[in-house]
Amino acid sequence: MASVRPTADTATHLSGTDLVNAARSGDPRARAALFSEYLPLVYNIVGRGLHGHADVDDVVQETMLSAMRALPRLREPERFRSWIVAIAIRQIHDHGRRNKAVVARQQPLADVADVPDPARDLAELAVDRQTLARAGDDLLEASRWLGDDQRQTLALWWQETAGQLTRAEVADALHLSVPHTAVRIQRMKAKLALAVDVLAAWRARPRCPELDSLAGGGATAPGERRLTKLGRHLAGCPQCAAAVGARRSIDDLPIRIGALAVPAVLAARIPALVGPHGANPGPVASLLHTIQHGLGQVSPKTAVAVGGSGALAAAIGLAIYLGPLPDQHSAPSVPGPAPTSNAPSLPGRSPAATPTTSTRTPSPETAPGAYSGVATADYYVALDGDDTNPGTLARPFATVTHAVAKAEPGQTVAVRGGTYHPEATISIKASGTAGHRIKVSNYRNERPVLDGSRIPAGDWFIAQSGGYVTVQGFAIVNAPGAPYVCESCHNDVFARLSVHGNGQSGLLLRGTGTDDNLVLDSDFFDNHESGSDGGYADGLAFMFGSGTDNRIRGCRMYDNSGDGVDLSGFTGAVAVDHTWSFGNGVNRWDIATFSGGGSGFKLGDDSGLQTADSASDSAAWDNAGFGFTEVGNAGAPRLTNNTAFRNGQAGFAFLSSAATLQRNLALANNPDDWLGSQAQHTANSWDQSGWTTAALHLTDATSATADRGREGQLPSTPFLSNTRNPAIGATLAP
Repeated sequence: MASVRPTADTATHLSGTDLVNAARSGDPRARAALFSEYLPLVYNIVGRGLHGHADVDDVVQETMLSAMRALPRLREPERFRSWIVAIAIRQIHDHGRRNKAVVARQQPLADVADVPDPARDLAELAVDRQTLARAGDDLLEASRWLGDDQRQTLALWWQETAGQLTRAEVADALHLSVPHTAVRIQRMKAKLALAVDVLAAWRARPRCPELDSLAGGGATAPGERRLTKLGRHLAGCPQCAAAVGARRSIDDLPIRIGALAVPAVLAARIPALVGPHGANPGPVASLLHTIQHGLGQVSPKTAVAVGGSGALAAAIGLAIYLGPLPDQHSAPSVPGPAPTSNAPSLPGRSPAATPTTSTRTPSPETAPGAYSGVATADYYVALDGDDTNPGTLARPFATVTHAVAKAEPGQTVAVRGGTYHPEATISIKASGTAGHRIKVSNYRNERPVLDGSRIPAGDWFIAQSGGYVTVQGFAIVNAPGAPYVCESCHNDVFARLSVHGNGQSGLLLRGTGTDDNLVLDSDFFDNHESGSDGGYADGLAFMFGSGTDNRIRGCRMYDNSGDGVDLSGFTGAVAVDHTWSFGNGVNRWDIATFSGGGSGFKLGDDSGLQTADSASDSAAWDNAGFGFTEVGNAGAPRLTNNTAFRNGQAGFAFLSSAATLQRNLALANNPDDWLGSQAQHTANSWDQSGWTTAALHLTDATSATADRGREGQLPSTPFLSNTRNPAIGATLAP
C-alpha cells in the first residue's frame, strides 16, 4: 500500500521520526518545523566550535543548506540528530581549513586575560557575564587555547552536558567509538582545565615574573604548545600554585553558562531557506520576505539582544508560518507576578501563595534556543499522559516514576508544564554513569509543579538514590512531610528547583556515600511543620550521613521555620558558595508553641564531629538565630567574604572549632562575633575600627527575592553592599 503523505495541517504537529519522514518527502511545513527545531543545537555547536568567529552565522547557514539538500538521501530517519550534528562538525572543519588565522587565536595573552571589552565577540556577548563569573570565570577565555579539533570536541561535550546530545551521538559526529570518544573528551577537558589554571595565575597580582617572561610579556598568542610550556611552569612554581588554588571540576560549568541565543536574523532565514526546496509563494511567504528584508538591515551581532523589535518580528513571523510547533503549546506555570524573563518565576514572600494551574505561552521575545529546560528528550511526561504509552512527545507517560524507570544512562526525561498531584511517592532510583548522565528536566520553557498535597503525611514525596543524575526545573510544593530526600546519592546535580510550602526540610541529602553532589541555583522557602512547634523544617540539609566534595552554590533559603542550611550530623566537608539565607526561624504562621532555631548557616553541631565545612561569598540576614555558626563542630571550617546582618544572635559564632575567618562583614547582630580561642580571624569588619551600618546599602531588600536570571542565576541586588571596603563581605551584586 502506498504511504500517505502528511497534509499541511498535520505536518507541523508531527515530531521525532514522523516529522523527519514528512520533511524527507518534501513537505515544506515539515521541513520548516524540523530545521527550526534543530537550529539552536546547530548554532550552539558551531558557535562554541568557532569560538564566536564572525563567520558563525554563515557556517550555520551552510550546515542547514547542506542538510536540506541531503535530507532525501537520509536512510535512517531516527538518526537525524546525530546526522545533522556530523554535518555541522564537517562544516566547522572545512571553515578551519579555509581560515587558518582565526581572529580569536590572534589575541595576545594580555588581551585575553584582562578586563572584558564590551565589544567582544558574539559568543561572549551571548553569555550572561554574572553567570560566567560564577561558573568558573575563565571557561570561555580558556577555550581559546584549544586546538581546532579540541574546540569541536568542546562544542559537542557542551551540548551533551546540556542534555541536547547523548554520548553515542557525540561519537557519531566525531566518527569514533564511544570509548574512544570518552578518551577524546577527557583529553580536551584536561587541556581546558590547564588553560583555566594558566589564566588564573596570569591574573594574579603580583604576577609571577617567570610566568610573565615565559609568556613573552603577553605578546604571544594562545596555542597548545605555549599552554604546555606554561603548564610545566605552574606545576613547579609555588607562587603560581597559590594563585591557582584548589580548582573544582569543570564538569558543571556548561550548566552555569548555558546556551547561546540564536540571532533573530538567522532564525528568520529558515523559511526562506526552505523555500527553494518546496515552499510555495503566498501571503505568508510575502510577509516573511518583508520581515526578513527588514531584519537584513540589522547586524547579526546586534540581533542577539532578547526583546528587541527584530527578535520579536522574527518570532512572530516564524509562529505564523510554522503553525503550532511543539514548543509553542500552552504551558501551565506557577502563578505570581509576570516574569521579566523566561527563567522560572519565584513567588513572593507571602506564605499563603499556593500554586495553581494557569496557562502561559512562551514569550515571543524569547530568542530561539534560549530554553530553561531540555529542548528534546528520550521520554516525555505530561498531565494528559498514560504510562501505557511509548513516552513520546505525542504520546507521553503520566508519571515521572515510570519515565525514570525506563531511562538508561545517557538518556533524558522531559516533564511538560502543569500542576501534577501524584498520590504515591515519586521514585528516582535510576543511575547514570560518569560519561552518560540521566537528566530529569522541565521541557523547554514550561514549568512543571509537583504538588504533594495528596501524599500521606508519613511518606516522602520524592525519594531518590543512585548517582550521575541531574534533576532540574521543578517546583515542589505542599508535601505534608519530607518533600525531597536523596539517600546515599553521589555525583548528582539538583538545579533550578523551587521547593516551598512543605511540612519538612525542603531538600535532605542523607546516608553514607553522599559524595560529590551539587545543589545549584535553587530556592527553598516557606517550609514549616504545621502540626507541632513548627521549628524543624530547614531549607536545605545534609544530615545523618557522610561524604565528600558536596557543594551548594547560587541558592536562596528564606522564611523557613528552621535553619536555612543545616549540616548537623553530617561527616564530611560541604562547601557553600554565593548563597543567601534570610528570614529563617521567624514565626510567620501564628503557631502558639513555635520554637524555631533559625540560623542562617549551621556548619555542624554539638555531636563531636570534626568537619571542615566552608562558606564563601554568602550572606545571612534577619534570621532569628545565628548568621553563621558551628554549633559545637570541633573541626576547622573556613569562612571567607561572607556577610551577617541583623541576625537575632551572633553574626559569626565559632567557639569550639579552629575556624579561619577572613574578610567577613558583620553588623547589627547580637553580637557581631562570638569566637573561641582557636579561631583565627584577619581582615574582618570586627578586626577593624569604624564599621557602622551607615556603610551598608539597606534599601531594596525585596530585590533579593526577585526573579532569577535567564540561566537561573541569582538576581543582582544592591542590598547589603558597602561603601567602605567592597573587598570585605559578600557580593550580592557582582
